[in-house]
Amino acid sequence: MKAICKQTTSKGFDLKEVTTVFSHDFDYSFGGYGLEINREYLIMGLVVYKDTNCIYFLIDVNGKPDWFPYLLFEITDNCLPKEWFLKVNGKSSKSDIYSIVGFDELCNNEDFYNQLVERNIDAIQIYFKRKIELEKN
Repeated sequence: MKAICKQTTSKGFDLKEVTTVFSHDFDYSFGGYGLEINREYLIMGLVVYKDTNCIYFLIDVNGKPDWFPYLLFEITDNCLPKEWFLKVNGKSSKSDIYSIVGFDELCNNEDFYNQLVERNIDAIQIYFKRKIELEKN
């Protein structure tokens, strides 16, 4: 799955849905995020949190995987890899994640998501291993 970045700011977002930002002037091109307009990104996962209907894409910028609201992108290739998994936690689970789609570790290892967010070196290595595998296919 691939997408082109069409905007880097939260301008026009419904802040009740995009719960990871708190203002309409948040800019994903600065502050370590580094998104670039018109650049195509490989999407490595999708997540929906319990408190939102917004889908977030897992992509890496400058070697740092992170979750970005789908509203910043336009899908250019909507094919999901056949090796990917879907995990639905539902609203009653203890996790903040309602549902997640992606490679094995992301969906089936309960600690992996947090390790990836915390930039654990082992999780980062697994992420890039899966990305290389996906790029080969």
